Order: sequence, then structure tokens, then C-alpha cells
Amino acid sequence: MSLLDKSLRIAAVAALALMASGLAATARDTVTERLDDRRMFGSGREAFTKTCARCHTGLDSAVGPNLFQKEYDPEVLKYFARHGFGPMPAFTESMIDNATLDELAAYVARQGKGESR
Repeated sequence: MSLLDKSLRIAAVAALALMASGLAATARDTVTERLDDRRMFGSGREAFTKTCARCHTGLDSAVGPNLFQKEYDPEVLKYFARHGFGPMPAFTESMIDNATLDELAAYVARQGKGESR
């Protein structure tokens, strides 16, 4: 094998290695970006329906109060959602992200004021 052939092979391997590392970095950045921007629920209403309604809508089997019967401050709702109380578990940010929790609390507060669902 000539010196030129060896040089071309080394250059080709180096180029492939650079391309592969660039693709890996791009894939890693894309995955990180997608996970950081991820929302668990499409809206606060959806989050309430899927996580809260079972216990907080006045059904006979409900454990907690019907959150639509009176007016609640959104900050109080968020506090209890994050910290739990009695039989209610705490919902961490990995369970309900902050943006969705803000929407959920606003949704429940509107219902207590008698605004449209």
C-alpha cells in the first residue's frame, strides 16, 4: 500500500469520525431540547380530568372536596398540589410540570367562580 493510499484512508476514517460525533451531538441536543420542553398534559383542564377529577368532583367515591363548589385561590391550589395534605399525595414537577400546574389551578379557580368549563 502506498503512502498516498494510507493517507487517503486515514483522512476518510477521520472524516467519518467527525461526522459521527457531529451527528451524536445533534441527536443529544435534540433529545435534551425535546425533554426539557415536554408537557405531560395538553392543558390544565386535561391534567385536572386525568389526575384530580377522581377525588375532587363530588362523586360518592370522592376522597377530597369538590373543587368546583367554591372559589379557591390558584396559589393555594398549587401549594396543596405540590405538598399534598392528608390522603392527598404531593404531585412533584416530574408528575405535573409547572406550566401545566399553573393552568390547572387557573382552571379550577375559574370553575369555582362559576365561569364556563
